[in-house]
Formats: sequence, C-alpha cells, structure tokens
Amino acid sequence: MKRLVSPLLALTLCLVVLSASADLYSGADFIVKLPKKNPAYLKDCEHHGTVEKVTYSTHAYAIEAVASGDFATAPGEEPGQIPLDVQALCGDQTEFPLEKTLYVYLPYGYDPAQRYDVLFLLHGTGEHEDLWLGEGTVGTNTRNILDWMIDEGVCKPLIVVTPTYYAIPPEKAELFTDLGAGDMIANVWPMYFWMEMRNEIVPLIDGRYATFGAEPDARDHRAFMGISRGSMTTADSMILHCFDEFSSFANLSGIWCDFDTFKAALESDEYSALPMKLWYNGNGSTDFSAEHHQAFYQRVLAEMPDRFTDGGNCVWVSVKGAGHTYAGWFPQIYNLLQMLFR
Repeated sequence: MKRLVSPLLALTLCLVVLSASADLYSGADFIVKLPKKNPAYLKDCEHHGTVEKVTYSTHAYAIEAVASGDFATAPGEEPGQIPLDVQALCGDQTEFPLEKTLYVYLPYGYDPAQRYDVLFLLHGTGEHEDLWLGEGTVGTNTRNILDWMIDEGVCKPLIVVTPTYYAIPPEKAELFTDLGAGDMIANVWPMYFWMEMRNEIVPLIDGRYATFGAEPDARDHRAFMGISRGSMTTADSMILHCFDEFSSFANLSGIWCDFDTFKAALESDEYSALPMKLWYNGNGSTDFSAEHHQAFYQRVLAEMPDRFTDGGNCVWVSVKGAGHTYAGWFPQIYNLLQMLFR
C-alpha cells in the first residue's frame, strides 16, 4: 500500500495534519498554508491521464428563463435591478438550443470494464470549459495534480469532467464580449445550470464512460466543485436542485446562497432522507469572499445540526496567505481529493 504523502511532498509542502478524532480529517494531510514555490504535486509525473473534448446538444436555460419573464438571480438581487435588455437578449424567442463542449479527464490505465467515480469541476467568472483541463497553465497544473495523486495512491483513479455554466447561442455572442463587468445575466447563469446538468451532462457522462450511473447508489459516486461564481453555481444549482444526483460538494471562495432556501431544500420531502456525504468548504485567509462564506458555513452548523457535523460530513479549510487566486485553489483541490469517495 502506498504512503499517503511521499517523502518529496513532505519536504516540499507545508502540511498540517488536522485532528484525527474527526472522521473526515482522519489520515488526511491538509495544506493550510500556501506552499513554497514549485510544490511537488504541480510537477509532471511519469503516468499521464488523457483528456477528451466532447460536444453535446443543450439549451440556454438561463436565457430561456429570462425570456419567460419569471427568473431567479442572486440572493438579494431583484430582476428589476439588473441592467437587462430583454428585447436584445431574447427578442420573440422562447427557446434557445445550442451546441456546447466539455472536457473529460480519464485516469492513466482507464479501463472501460471497471467503474469510476466522477468529479465535476466548474470555473469562475469569465472562464470556460477548457480552464481546468486545457493547455494553459491552470489546465497543466490541474492535470499534474490528478496524475500525481492517482499515481502516488493519494486518491483513487477517477473521471473528472469540466463543463461551463455559460450557454451563449452564437447569434447572441456580441452581447457577451465582456463576461466580467459587462455580463447582464452574470448572476442568472448560476441559478439554472442544474437543468443542463440533469437533462444533458450527467446522462451524457454516464452513457459514454465507465461510471456508477446505473447503480442505485450512483449519487455517492458523483461530486461537484466550483470556484467563485462557480461555487455560487454549486450551491444555488447543484445542492438545491441536484441533491438526488450528487452526495458530495465543494464550495471554494464564496457561496452566495440564501440560507433559508438552502435549509428548506435539504429539509424538503424530496431531499430530507438523502445524506450529505461530504460538503467541503475552502477559502483563503485574504480572499474577499472568506468572511461571508465562513459565516454561512457556521450558520449551517448552528441551525442544521442534524444534517451537518464539522469533521463528520463537512469541513472548513482556510489556506493562510491565499487570496481569490489559483495559487490558493490548487491546494484546496489537493485537500479535497484526499477526502472524496472514501
């Protein structure tokens, strides 16, 4: 059996072993301080997984919601407050079909005769489906983390899927040239991505790859993680509307979810009997979203003690010195992968 942490990693990273008395922390070496330059888990390793680009058909569900005249947006934000030109965005259309792509990481030695757990990774504002697994620096680092941790036996071989919550029909592209300050429905995308996940993406992955999708406990073999506005999507779309499809979630750098809605969804007749296997919350000590995120986490612990226990099925992990950047998110991915699908 391989060691959890290699000697090289132990020498390279600043690791802190958290309390072994709590189930989720037991045996996990969490990074809680920004590592020094060139950490081992970001380096190339001998055995590489493969990445595939997959095209599928879906709908721009967020835009269709706007076209209906009755749509949801961020907590505390009323639709009338958004500088939204509905006529320019929707015209007389009510349906917006389109083709999209996503990326899929298959671990080294992938065997269609086996079955694999699936982790979905979602980007933040202005990024796209190629962020986590593409050829850029972020993609290279993410693939190295996956390759290294699987090769060292730190985590099980798994499939990783990277979609995008943006669903922009080609004929509307000129309205979305600025997905930062100029995105008129920036906080609407996160509220409707669950429809695409349920209707198209999960069936696509289960039908194309060797997953546990046909098993009664399929939700226990799926996890969903998002950063920044992708974390908002994780809460407002995936936890609230796909809790029957997933049992593990990770919110990194923010959550922006209405607490009463969160509580009502998980205590509803539909979801109350379904356990939360893992709810990972990570942030950086200098991240602008940390205070609000941690306050939400603490309120959940205080007001939903029958559903959430710190160290039992949920954790809060702060990386000292990390801001709203990938330097702080890569260690959180390392932490998360130790805990998933155990």
